[in-house]
Amino acid sequence: MPTEVLVMCTRCRRPQPAREGPCVACGETLPEAPLPAGAAPQAPFLLMEGGGHAISGVDRRLTYHAEASAAPVVVELGKLQGVALGRRLFVESLALVPIALVLALVVPSLRPVAAVLSGLGLLGAVLWRRYFLVVKAGGERLQWPLGLVRLGSDRARLLDASWTAAAQALVSRGVAVRDGPGALGPSA
Repeated sequence: MPTEVLVMCTRCRRPQPAREGPCVACGETLPEAPLPAGAAPQAPFLLMEGGGHAISGVDRRLTYHAEASAAPVVVELGKLQGVALGRRLFVESLALVPIALVLALVVPSLRPVAAVLSGLGLLGAVLWRRYFLVVKAGGERLQWPLGLVRLGSDRARLLDASWTAAAQALVSRGVAVRDGPGALGPSA
């Protein structure tokens, strides 16, 4: 079992894992401490997968893998100002509503089809959500998409559960975690 080095904040006296950055409780810069040499690679403290995308947190880094052929995006935890899990309506499905309206006006005999298309567009917006991780680092706001998820599905529950565990792990490493993306500033 690897040894964990703890340091005590000089201001609030709270013990926490040795790392660079501020104290989780009071924001005071933590004192330096020697880390054990030759430590074995750690297991990921964060792992979220969805829609062919993956986010992992290992050691003091968050890594986003968009797809197999793209280079991963790596952010050091010490540079993070905040992280939030975002969910938004699948508003793209509402594009069916004006198409259905035009169809109903141009070809009146297809009004039942237009009504079904409108209903499908509205159902898509209500029942599906886009999940993404919002990362604010170095004054820059990044959105890492995790895919489209149906409300109440196993995948939605899995993403929410993995976020709950990840949020606790990030807080323990001194990263500010927000409940929603709006807390991290305006959209990019």
